[in-house]
Amino acid sequence: MDETYFDEGPAGNFETATLEITKELDTNELNNQNAVSTGIDTAKRNRENETYNPNQVPSSRDVSNIPFKHIDIHSFFSDRNEVVDRALKDCQESLINEEERDIIGSWLLTEISLWDIEKERLIILTRRAIYSIKYDFISLKILEYNRIPLMQIDTLVCGELVYPSSSLAPKKHMSGIRIMWNKGTPLSLIKKWNPFAKDIPWLTYASHPLFWYKGSEADKAKFSVEGLQSSIKDLLSSDCIVRNGLIVIENYFGIGALVHNRHGLGFFKIRGKVSF
Repeated sequence: MDETYFDEGPAGNFETATLEITKELDTNELNNQNAVSTGIDTAKRNRENETYNPNQVPSSRDVSNIPFKHIDIHSFFSDRNEVVDRALKDCQESLINEEERDIIGSWLLTEISLWDIEKERLIILTRRAIYSIKYDFISLKILEYNRIPLMQIDTLVCGELVYPSSSLAPKKHMSGIRIMWNKGTPLSLIKKWNPFAKDIPWLTYASHPLFWYKGSEADKAKFSVEGLQSSIKDLLSSDCIVRNGLIVIENYFGIGALVHNRHGLGFFKIRGKVSF
């Protein structure tokens, strides 16, 4: 049997060939990995684009209808820790006798006068009366107060605070309540056009400016007019008229009130080197 021999040639560099094959495989794997990563990143960006719109303001941060967008809440003395609680306790001990110590609730609200002047007021509600108190949060003392027996109240109006259609004043974007004891009798012209008149047979309340800037519901509660609204309804006599509707503030020009309210002159605040 003839034997066949192969001519010997130069030795093949199989190690190099193996390395070249390995390199080629690594490149393919890298390309596949890049393609997968690109697909994942693209899908992630698509999901983010679907759920996030840079021009959209989340509802929890929507401040378009906040009535006090221009204020610095830290300038309010009532924003300091436990100041409101201390003031309410002081008023309860000083003004309310033993027969009325059954207190239903207490709040720090905004009282709006006949001439649309906003003022900071402590409100204490008992089973017999409602107290509206002007309290100095700087020197921590009571300046003046008004007590209205609940049996005297004949009308309670709950709703949005609005101006007459011919008024030049900007919208308030606030709701509130009006407590009335005028028996349906319109206000006399002498009182209606006297900015210093005090014997006005109704009180108008809205939430305090701090209400829109407090985080938790517990912190907001003491500054919310809704707490007073829900509490006082159950205490009024059966003859009292309770209705929902617009609360008209008869301010037609609004220049004086606009300046006063814009600078928060009815609230105790830090005002540069002078505080009042």
